[in-house]
Amino acid sequence: MAAGLPWTTAAQDPSPAAQIEAADTFMSHAKYRDAVLAYRSAKKTEDPALQLRAATGEIRALHRIAAYIDARVSGAAIASSHPTQPEALALNGDGLWGAGLFQEAEVQYNRALELDAQNARARHGRGRSRLAQQQFKAALADLLYASQTDPREATYWASLATAYEHGRQYDEAIATLGRYVELLPRQAEDPIMLAARAQVDFLRSFRSRVPIEGVSETEQYVVPFRIVNGRPVVKARLNGQSAIDLVVDTGADRVALTPNMARRAGVGMVSKLETAGVGEMSRGFRPVETARLDQLEIGTLRVRNVPCLIKNPSLPLLPVPEGEVFSPLALGLSMRMDYDRQTLTMARRLSEENYEITLPMRMSRLPVVRGVINGSSPAGFIVDTGGVATSVNLSVASRVTPVEDARRVPVRVYGMAGLDRGAFLMPFVDIAFARDVGVERSSVVVLNLDAPSALLGFQLGGIIGHQFLSQYHVSVDLERSLVGLRR
Repeated sequence: MAAGLPWTTAAQDPSPAAQIEAADTFMSHAKYRDAVLAYRSAKKTEDPALQLRAATGEIRALHRIAAYIDARVSGAAIASSHPTQPEALALNGDGLWGAGLFQEAEVQYNRALELDAQNARARHGRGRSRLAQQQFKAALADLLYASQTDPREATYWASLATAYEHGRQYDEAIATLGRYVELLPRQAEDPIMLAARAQVDFLRSFRSRVPIEGVSETEQYVVPFRIVNGRPVVKARLNGQSAIDLVVDTGADRVALTPNMARRAGVGMVSKLETAGVGEMSRGFRPVETARLDQLEIGTLRVRNVPCLIKNPSLPLLPVPEGEVFSPLALGLSMRMDYDRQTLTMARRLSEENYEITLPMRMSRLPVVRGVINGSSPAGFIVDTGGVATSVNLSVASRVTPVEDARRVPVRVYGMAGLDRGAFLMPFVDIAFARDVGVERSSVVVLNLDAPSALLGFQLGGIIGHQFLSQYHVSVDLERSLVGLRR
């Protein structure tokens, strides 16, 4: 079938069913923007079933092009039109999840399941939510059900693969990722598909090895850190080599090494993929290599078979050379940072502590908490101990306050993908994370976070960095799904 034929056919037959068929064909050829237009046209029907089919396709297509705010609007509209339809409520949940509003999405999934306990979309949403709260067994049950009930929905298989990987069931994760890749359009040679293929190669490299082996279920690991350029740094050994500085970076989902350090430690590439971050390289995407670190030592913590990245090729012309980073969370460890005593505590289960403030957290590759910008715009913020300033995503800031009306003060910000030339300070911003907790009438850095949003699968609102976190005794508790703050 010629590429233009589906839309031509739909134009000759303007029925909603024909338009949906054309949109489905566009989706199968990775023509997502064309699909959005066709689905939107089909939604004008009075037939509720066709409206739901069209809305389902539209939201799926919008997520594929990372148009998360538009997907949120579409989800809210279909739920408003069909408030007693479980599928419509679940679609609203998908729109909210893509906007980074995890708690609001969970409400919609649960409402849908109250009406139909077997709705596959709502079961997937609940399973994804449970996974983000470390409820692996319950999450796996939901995600298995969704993928078996609707086996043509690629997203369900992607979530199921993530659940298997979290559970260290790598053979199952490999098979499930393969199923996910099979369902993606062959033309979609995008970072998401390439990342899935690279992840299969990486998981296969473990063979009989146990990933992240050696972490005690009961021991607490306490190590000192120091602050260097606004980032906490600990001493570590890689594969038994001399001690090096390692940045404690909860904005990273794996250990990341420079090429020189990887060579020194004898860490070799397994596969190539693209990661995403702040910077203008390839619109925020950066090629890196996956690898496996045989042993990581930090104080009394000794971990074997650690997934890692090699930042190869290196970024040129940086004001400060890139360094090595790790996140305890990526090792399955909760963490507590005492900025006064400069000690880092890591454990499977943190000891009980009375927090002045608790922020509900969802671990969706990275730790995310909810913030409200200027009193009216909720968004998800990464808790990033490796970042310095509090920042807001340009896509979100432009909807809160017209960016052209703000007094721009350019700032030089370097991230994983190099320099963000468009970064600037936006004055008079309020961000509330809890009652009386946040920033008030402050200048915050505005960054382009669209690339990491696309890779994560949800709209990032911004980043909470060292300047804010260092005011508190900070705990990131995976078991309880919260960030605890104490002055």
